[in-house]
Amino acid sequence: MTTVKALKLALPSALMESVSGQVTHLQRQSAYQRIALTEMDKLVTDLLHAVGDPLLLVRAYAGLNYQAGFLRKTYLASAFTRRDALVLLCRYFKVNNEGVALALGGEGDACVLSVAAAGRSAAACLQRDAIVYGLTRTLLSLGIKEIQHISLAYTPDAQVQQDHRTLFPVKVLFDGPGQAQIHIGQGSLDLPLGWPSCSVEQIARRERHLMRLNPEPEWCDSVMALLPLLCRQGDVDIDQCAALLAVSRRTLQRNVQREGAAFRGLIERARKQQAQRYLLQGYSLDAVAALLGYRQSAQFYRAFRQWFGCSPTHYRSAQLSQSAINS
Repeated sequence: MTTVKALKLALPSALMESVSGQVTHLQRQSAYQRIALTEMDKLVTDLLHAVGDPLLLVRAYAGLNYQAGFLRKTYLASAFTRRDALVLLCRYFKVNNEGVALALGGEGDACVLSVAAAGRSAAACLQRDAIVYGLTRTLLSLGIKEIQHISLAYTPDAQVQQDHRTLFPVKVLFDGPGQAQIHIGQGSLDLPLGWPSCSVEQIARRERHLMRLNPEPEWCDSVMALLPLLCRQGDVDIDQCAALLAVSRRTLQRNVQREGAAFRGLIERARKQQAQRYLLQGYSLDAVAALLGYRQSAQFYRAFRQWFGCSPTHYRSAQLSQSAINS
């Protein structure tokens, strides 16, 4: 778990010895299952009493690797735009951490990433603030520079406020709503991330984990998460998708149909969504066809006319003209 890893990097050796048994136990447990919130809370509470530093976890998270070169090796590399990366963070964060829940919303010209602690204990809030720090560093490395401010839902004493402002890389405000929030300008979120895509297996592994966590898996959502990468690889078929989700073809078909969809319809939906985005990013029509998994550009042209009633060239021209008017 990220918090345990950060603590092991940050703890002084003497203090490390006093809690090493508990940390070792938590690490051994995390290899097979998620760490119980009560155990994490106890560890954080014990450390807080021993060190007396309310920002211990933030300082620990500051020692983790947020370099773009590292992030390019993670599931975030499957994102086409920076906004996509935010969506992926919200979707998969629960895989490694049940201590907080992420939600993405809009507020005028700002995008708001909300970070809510699962518990109300002081330890849970300390973990939430450390995760907010880690998320902020991650967003900056993703090229999301327009972070307006962070809002934290309490008012600590003046010294702790100053320590927050010293440690955090962006402006921190206090006494906000009932959850922590990261306010992000919308300006560059729809620009391409520009990273080589990760393997589809990295996304599939997280989708399988989500299915294990959810008593009623959302099959269509899992398929839609895989399809953009499968399209780019030119390998869009139900057998490949079923194998990635570790189920049989029949099981996947049955569960997708139970949710009122068909696999072929999901492919068309994914291609339609991605076609709009690729065209507006200036890709050539042949490149868009290849990214959507079509073997021939003519197949893409026919499909596009069925979706939008016009040619890809006309669609792109109309959308760019409308954007110029709106700006």
